[in-house]
Amino acid sequence: MMKVELRALEQEDLILEEKGWAQALGIELDACLCCDPLEVHCEVAKAGDLVSAKGWVTGKMILTCDRCLQEFGSRYKSYFEVHYRRRPEEMEEDDERPEGDVEIVYFEGEVLDVGDQIRQTVLLSVPMRALCKEACKGLCQRCGKDLNVGPCGCKDEPGDPRWDVLKKLKL
Repeated sequence: MMKVELRALEQEDLILEEKGWAQALGIELDACLCCDPLEVHCEVAKAGDLVSAKGWVTGKMILTCDRCLQEFGSRYKSYFEVHYRRRPEEMEEDDERPEGDVEIVYFEGEVLDVGDQIRQTVLLSVPMRALCKEACKGLCQRCGKDLNVGPCGCKDEPGDPRWDVLKKLKL
């Protein structure tokens, strides 16, 4: 579990090193985002009323190529840093706002759950555009054949002549 009791931070900083499946670590993720066990390294330190946690998470996710629609595995290593602070009594949950470059998370109680930050880090490591390889040719626009396997039998049809002006454009 990726939970830290605050009293354990009174004497010294903590280093959490875990390797295992996301569910076993108390982190809820889709199976495609953690097809291998996660490896987590997190350093937790307390300074006054501020608790900082920083570290990294590595794993492997299954993605679908945006060009050819084939599934492929992608390894990742993502870094995180977050500061935790007790929620003031007059502050409501909707009042949370970022302070500076590092995210501030307000908490209540005597136990911090770092697992949520790790879950967010994994989710943010999913690429906006997934490619199985940089030179992926994708699918034929007419017949849908995977052009990485080989050419399709479609004929090249002349394009719309209204776009010919753009071919002459020099950048």
